[in-house]
Amino acid sequence: MSAVRHVVSIVGAGPGDPDLLTRRAFTRIAEADLVLRDLLVPDALLEATGTRADIVDVGRRCGAAESQQVRQARINAAMQAGWAEGRRVVRLKSGDPLVFGRAAEEARFLAAHDIPFEFVPGITAGLAAASLAQVPLTERHRASAVLFCAGQLADGDSAPVAEWAGLLRGGTTLVLYMGLRALNALAPRLRVLLPDVGVEVTAVSQVSLPGQLRVSAPLGEIEDVLAKAALPQPVVFILGPA
Repeated sequence: MSAVRHVVSIVGAGPGDPDLLTRRAFTRIAEADLVLRDLLVPDALLEATGTRADIVDVGRRCGAAESQQVRQARINAAMQAGWAEGRRVVRLKSGDPLVFGRAAEEARFLAAHDIPFEFVPGITAGLAAASLAQVPLTERHRASAVLFCAGQLADGDSAPVAEWAGLLRGGTTLVLYMGLRALNALAPRLRVLLPDVGVEVTAVSQVSLPGQLRVSAPLGEIEDVLAKAALPQPVVFILGPA
């Protein structure tokens, strides 16, 4: 007798606080047989759901020798095997699966193998950081648009710094998912392009978790403030009008 096949759920875990899970995400995790989780998903979140699933950590650790391609192939194989066995598979991602979460790649794999799947939205860290730090992303007459950017773009000469500067000048808030090193490289370049524009930078570390920290400073002072604060990773940066 063939196994019952379930939909593979690609679930957003939100920023980490179990209280910020959506009801659907909570249910999918609670009912799962197999959870393939990223490293940023805390144990406390899984424990809050009461899940009895097998938990497999599939996130890439800093400094790990395994390439992204090899890791992704391993994740894909685990999803496929769990589904074929008739298990309820949850691929659990930090934040929202479709915001810098590589969920599209995994969905394409599932579709190519005729495996049904669903996306369960989560609160992305940038939105949670803004709300919890009480920093408006949009505000009448001050900020009329928001741009979410990946940190890899900022850490190198290929970063579209001129475009970002133009957006800041025009009233767009930038939400940057990046490391401290990347921000330290980006800030001086923005200052050169925006000598007459006031920009406030807010850094929120470990968004929504018990150790959450927040610092804010003008663009001209942010590197010194960050050096003194020594924020633990991960950090979300919000750049907007001063």
